[in-house]
Amino acid sequence: MSSLSDRRIAQQALADWRAQDRLDAEGLSPAWARTLPARADWHRWLERALLLLGTALLCAGVIVFFAFNWDALHKFAKFGLLAGLLTGLAALAAWRPAGDGVGQAALAGAQVVSGVWMAVIGQTYQTGADAWQLFALWTLLAVPWALAARAAPHWWLVIVVGNVALLRYGSVRLGVGGMFDLLFAGRHARETTLFLLLACCVQLALWYVLAARAARWGFRGDAGPRLIAVLACGYAAWLGLTSVLVHRVEAVGLVAGAVALAGLGGWFRRRASFDIVVLSLACLAGIALAVSALGRLLAEGHGDFGIFLLLGLVTVGLAAAAAAWLLRAWRDANGSPA
Repeated sequence: MSSLSDRRIAQQALADWRAQDRLDAEGLSPAWARTLPARADWHRWLERALLLLGTALLCAGVIVFFAFNWDALHKFAKFGLLAGLLTGLAALAAWRPAGDGVGQAALAGAQVVSGVWMAVIGQTYQTGADAWQLFALWTLLAVPWALAARAAPHWWLVIVVGNVALLRYGSVRLGVGGMFDLLFAGRHARETTLFLLLACCVQLALWYVLAARAARWGFRGDAGPRLIAVLACGYAAWLGLTSVLVHRVEAVGLVAGAVALAGLGGWFRRRASFDIVVLSLACLAGIALAVSALGRLLAEGHGDFGIFLLLGLVTVGLAAAAAAWLLRAWRDANGSPA
């Protein structure tokens, strides 16, 4: 088996055949054994896991080193050390063969060190710039390293840092006092959340365009669009909830959140590669919106304690329906019998 997903699909098919008596126990055992990871698979996984852990610890060590020795280092020494580290990482990546794990780790470290460099510049020369500018510049600096790596994990860092910059920009520039006020007490939280939701939709569309036309640069796999879709589901759910849990219900925000969740669910069910994680999160967010809207409606009409029992029953029913739909969709996508 070439990948973990292939093994899971094969195991599910074998389990379905065994449940339908299309495969006896004697035929199941050797076929099931071929779906289990071999020693070489475990060795390869352990090698990648340790390399990833080592890279993360080295990057954390760089950050702690500058934080601990900040007052003891001259500003030119700080810049020189970071420049030397970036040069060394770039040289290591260039020296290793293309696609090598050590070279990929070096490029990932260079992406992180680029952000540390921007933070050191910002702390050394206090210009009054906001933090969103740091993350925005970090995103731009991380792009060339991702292009050099031509691997999807490097684009995940670009996505995360870029969306942190957007979140910070929304909390400062669009009328919200602080980042957490955006989620809890901002005056324009719904407008800002809608802006972030639209930004995620643009990112998702851009990823699929690049995956179709520039896959060789690392725009491959399901993790990148899944990461963006998870953010979009969160923003869509919060947009709907902030439109319901206010003094006066705003139908536009509620409808926009519900439409966004339905669109994401439909896209990852029919058009894009099937992703049970995104569909599950979209169902969870949809249930939260439906129960919140129903609870608000019942509370305004009756307001007695019985509505909590009704909401509990509705939640259980919706969860059961969502689970049944997800199971059927998963079987349809993987070609398993119902």
